[in-house]
Amino acid sequence: MTRHWIRQIEGIRSHLLSMGTHAETQVKEATLALLDLDRDRAIEVIANDDELDDMDVGLEEECLHSIALFQPVASDLRLIVSSMSVGHELERIGDLAVNIAECVNRLRDSGVTLQQMVLPECLKLASQKAMEMLRDSLDAFIAQDTAICRRLIRQDRELDRLHREIFQWLKEGIQTRPTEIDWMIEITGVSKHIERIADHVTNIAEIVIYWVEGEIVRHRELPDGPEGSSA
Repeated sequence: MTRHWIRQIEGIRSHLLSMGTHAETQVKEATLALLDLDRDRAIEVIANDDELDDMDVGLEEECLHSIALFQPVASDLRLIVSSMSVGHELERIGDLAVNIAECVNRLRDSGVTLQQMVLPECLKLASQKAMEMLRDSLDAFIAQDTAICRRLIRQDRELDRLHREIFQWLKEGIQTRPTEIDWMIEITGVSKHIERIADHVTNIAEIVIYWVEGEIVRHRELPDGPEGSSA
């Protein structure tokens, strides 16, 4: 029984990490598509979303089968429930990558050029930080490291701040480049998708804390750590 359970758990972890790798790749490819206005890359991101959806369904079926077969309790049950929840968060992250890719297609359809589309630094920084946070959340899951999780929850405030900066950029653009407002509004939408990716990463961090420590930290304000609120 123990040997079979361990094998089952390892299978679920492997499945979940494959999902995480796929979601991370989707976000990276969507971001690169935006930076280069690469329609082909954007189309590939959209096409690859079905695979992540199927992986999410497969993971949920595997977890529910494990509950029915082994009837786990305590930390083992939390692991199964947490794995399903993390899977759903990764699937949503994949959806947001698709949203960014669809923005790229709309930008291309509108005729905007790379020379014309100068992205604000706050957007570039937010995109980089969101990808780093996603990678760190998967590392935290593997290592069962709740310290990383608490740091990620605090880091989400920095992504919120960067998203707010995009509105100041838009406001200035309306005043100085009114003929380019359409693509700038599209970029503001991209910023929101990136901010939402960070929100889902925060959810993953909260789920890992629940799995490892049995503590529900959702909707709670965590105190700043030594690295500060935006580290």
